[in-house]
Amino acid sequence: MIETATVVLQWSGHGPMGPHGGHGVAAGGATATGGMGPWWLALGLLLLVVLAGVSLAYVSRVRADSTEAAPPKEADSAMEDLRTQYARGEIDDEEFANRAATLNLEWG
Repeated sequence: MIETATVVLQWSGHGPMGPHGGHGVAAGGATATGGMGPWWLALGLLLLVVLAGVSLAYVSRVRADSTEAAPPKEADSAMEDLRTQYARGEIDDEEFANRAATLNLEWG
């Protein structure tokens, strides 16, 4: 009796996977009878927008960090020259302090 029922169901188009061959809502497919339909597209677009926003935030943060003002090489060179002059005794304490303050104001 069971064999007869199985043959009848398969012959009538309703096999063991149901009338849609296992491609219905229960199998994760979108059907005209209540599947996800256009919501998958909307969810995908939302995901792309979120990923783009996160990427832009990351890139802008990296660029902001890389453009922070580091003292130019001229400032390091000028301060080194000033220290050399002070070490040789060419300038006194007051002159060294004034010039160092000026260099720090210009580049620091």
